[in-house]
Amino acid sequence: MKLSEFFKEKKWPSWTPVLLAGVGALLYLIQAVVYAHTTVSSLDEGSYLIKGIFYWRGVYEPFQPYGPLTNKAPFAFLIPGFAEYLFGAGLRTGRYFSIFLGLLTVLGVWVTARRWAGRWMAAGTVWVFALSPMIIKLHARTVSEVVIASMLAWMCVLVLDEERPLWQIVLGTVLATFAVLTRQNMVLILPLLILYIFWQHGKQKGIWAFVTTAVVFLAVHAYYWPNILTIWAPWLPDSLTPFLDGFRLPKDSTPVWDPSIDFWNRTNAFFQGMRYHFIALAGGIFAIMFWAPRSDWKTAPAFRAAVFLALSYFILFAMHAWAALASQYESYSCVFCFSNYLSFFDPLGILLFVIVLSAAWKSPRPVVQGLAIIFVIVFSVGIGFSLFENIGSGLLNLSVPRMRDGQFLPGTTTLADILKYKFSLELTAIKRAISSAIGFMAGMGILLIAFLIRLRTKDPQKRLNFALVSINLYLVVGLLLSPVLHLGESRLDCKQDMILAHEQLGTYLSTVIPPNSLVYWDGGNAFTPMVYTPQVRIFPIQINDGYTYRIGGDPETLHRFNHWNDALGREWREAADVFIIEGKRFSTWKEYLTPQAFEEYAPPPAAPTCYEGGELRIFYRIP
Repeated sequence: MKLSEFFKEKKWPSWTPVLLAGVGALLYLIQAVVYAHTTVSSLDEGSYLIKGIFYWRGVYEPFQPYGPLTNKAPFAFLIPGFAEYLFGAGLRTGRYFSIFLGLLTVLGVWVTARRWAGRWMAAGTVWVFALSPMIIKLHARTVSEVVIASMLAWMCVLVLDEERPLWQIVLGTVLATFAVLTRQNMVLILPLLILYIFWQHGKQKGIWAFVTTAVVFLAVHAYYWPNILTIWAPWLPDSLTPFLDGFRLPKDSTPVWDPSIDFWNRTNAFFQGMRYHFIALAGGIFAIMFWAPRSDWKTAPAFRAAVFLALSYFILFAMHAWAALASQYESYSCVFCFSNYLSFFDPLGILLFVIVLSAAWKSPRPVVQGLAIIFVIVFSVGIGFSLFENIGSGLLNLSVPRMRDGQFLPGTTTLADILKYKFSLELTAIKRAISSAIGFMAGMGILLIAFLIRLRTKDPQKRLNFALVSINLYLVVGLLLSPVLHLGESRLDCKQDMILAHEQLGTYLSTVIPPNSLVYWDGGNAFTPMVYTPQVRIFPIQINDGYTYRIGGDPETLHRFNHWNDALGREWREAADVFIIEGKRFSTWKEYLTPQAFEEYAPPPAAPTCYEGGELRIFYRIP
């Protein structure tokens, strides 16, 4: 019996699943508010906040030469900037707006799931989010992942159905186009959506959708033409598009940010993404494995919707896996951002699983059942592998018998020592081995329980399919243990209120720094505190900290492309009136910030972080 069938058979009051969903949404909200007030701001968040408000105030324009680096599509900055423009610039506005978008995402997924699978499954989707602290923590920050997720969720609400009014089709395609204009890496969602609309809703609505997409997409590109080509040029081979060379950063300089990430750490990042997005990814994979023949689907619209979701989710997954884990397509490639990237399209994976489960969850051929069971084991080992950093000293120092040549020896030793001396493993490899073994045992344990459940039916003809029992059990256990799967990202960064700390720091900075002062920033990789000082001038390229810093190259060319190097840094240093320096970076400034030429303001009342060395020191040039 499916879990959904169990709930249907029970005589629950009609409002029960709605109440359950409401409780899940409330739990999501409580966690989001806690994370909003305790999470340290990041480079991306500071970038979205300050560039967004700059663009709305007309201080700079997106893609402006010699201005801030617009490395994402313009709406990534304009959307949070609009919230700041309406409600006031600052971390509080940005994070509360993001929480609002996160709740919209949960609501949108709930509405679509309820349409296709009923109230109980819809309530389950709410709890997928409520039990995923890493996702909530990301949604509580001013980042583009939650913006895209909310757009895709409501795109599905407006378009994904047997019949939708024309105005909803048009609005849904506008949201999809906005998603691409927020992050260019969403671009393939547009042709997939247009094809789905033609397929499901007919030629007339398909034409309307295509025209709407074309008009909105081209209008925004025309407004920012031609400099908007800087976000598309890196995607295309240089040899085939020499006419775009004027929009590519010359290769006569090298990035200072060029991390070397080995195979094992890339593997760790991959499985980290899988465990943080367990239901969306595992559910989506199992949906493909257990995909029924076309004739067994309950309705043709459900089949079409599932095809659209499957293609969209797994194409986007492959794109982002390649970009984060397998390539170095940009100087700021981020291997461990892979789990964050998956948050863009979580709604698609969750809805794919829901629709297939409700409309076509069938027992597949034996070979596919075998692959599903193998996947459970491999997936479990991978999850364990990615949890190695959470292995504590208790497991490392676990007492085990001493052995030699197959014989037990007197006394005991630790598990870590056996692995260290017997197999010559380093501490990191020991932790990975132990955590992978725990994952393997967990996977085998779930398969064993599934086997025992199957044996409870005495009649062999009526026994449940082992693969189906295993997969359903695996997904239920994974959902219930989601907070455990999110270890490593779910912890609170700080105990103190980071929003209040930024507001106190911002008030101090706006008070002590004279209006129109030119400020040199070396205050950490998050430029967020400067959101509170509209009266001063900055070097806008420093918003992206070291990610835009290059070694070598022509200073004028780098400056025009919104990058900088040592020559520009020296020039800006001599022109600046005020210097904001992060405590742990001050040692590199001692020789320059001499008492003869500079004085230091009194220490700020708050720091933008709770991490050691994160306090700010502010110096001004003596006239």
